[in-house]
Amino acid sequence: MCFLVVTVLVVVASLGGSYAQRGAGCRGANSQQGTCGTIGDCPPLFGLLGQLRAGTAPPGALDTLRRAICGYERNFPLVCCTAPGAAGVTPAPGDSSKLPKRCGISGLTDKIIDGVDAPLLAWPWMALLRGKVNGQLVWFCGGVLINDRYVLTAAHCFKSALVTLESVRLGEHTLQQNPDCEKRLCAPTPQDIAVERIISHPDYRKPCSECNDIALLRLAHPAILNPLHVVPICVPVNPQKDLGFSEAQYQGKTAWAAGWGSVSRDSATFVRLNTLQQVQLPIQNLDFCETLRKDYPDNRMVICAGGEGKDTCRGDSGGPLTLTNSDVSRHYVVGITSLGPRECGSSNTQGLYSSVSFYAQWILSNLQP
Repeated sequence: MCFLVVTVLVVVASLGGSYAQRGAGCRGANSQQGTCGTIGDCPPLFGLLGQLRAGTAPPGALDTLRRAICGYERNFPLVCCTAPGAAGVTPAPGDSSKLPKRCGISGLTDKIIDGVDAPLLAWPWMALLRGKVNGQLVWFCGGVLINDRYVLTAAHCFKSALVTLESVRLGEHTLQQNPDCEKRLCAPTPQDIAVERIISHPDYRKPCSECNDIALLRLAHPAILNPLHVVPICVPVNPQKDLGFSEAQYQGKTAWAAGWGSVSRDSATFVRLNTLQQVQLPIQNLDFCETLRKDYPDNRMVICAGGEGKDTCRGDSGGPLTLTNSDVSRHYVVGITSLGPRECGSSNTQGLYSSVSFYAQWILSNLQP
């Protein structure tokens, strides 16, 4: 039945007429304003398609889908989504060939729970930023490798004139220990690579103090990729296609965060551990989250995650919030650590993470060979 529905949609879309492009405004069958995009990015229509597949759709469902068509892309129909969550429709992305096909595959799948040492080789895409403060070298932010030449991080890591970025370290696990070993397994020496260019989002701090808190670092030379030790993470250009579920469906899922940041609950007190830490964080919109993001012009710009006793903190800035795809075969960076409460992990508080899929087009447009 699903094949029949898709076939009908394709036939209708190919009949001609005036069509909108993906990401453009449109009017749905109910004359409400909507956004033209893939059916996978529109939960109500995608659900209707699922009902047709299962044979449980209400009368007129197929006609509803036909009337929702607003254009097509590569001979596949686009639909006009008018649901409140339709804002989750992602604009047509840039050239995703700039991202690696082999990504998000960890050498280990066993993870330890809640704010403890991460297993060696568990997070091979983690990056650690090193800079100078008053002439002293310090580790000051995290990041995540997305291809052999670029690291994704937070723009606020570079807003202080006191810190000068020197290099990025890849393949690190325990600081001040080389090589990193666990039982009989030892990792290669970490890679320290100079940064050729810092690319902060042009609208960082506009129109709110932490809006568009995302940045790219172009490495001075390509990282040496290793199937177990240094691996790029996947970027969800189209969450429905890449992850198997839409951005709206992140809610209720449990994500992973990792970093070398402070383990003190008071963000004014910096207590760094030498070993990479990991924690599981629920993605959910608590009242605290809604208060934090009230100044953001678009709720899709950030993801809220964490809760009592579980959080990222100072020093974790720029690090990744990750989810696995529906078949748990690959890891995707869905958020970049941006903003949080003064008391990290305190009751009914959360952290805010810049949504990677929201900025996917900007990311792709800034990747160079």
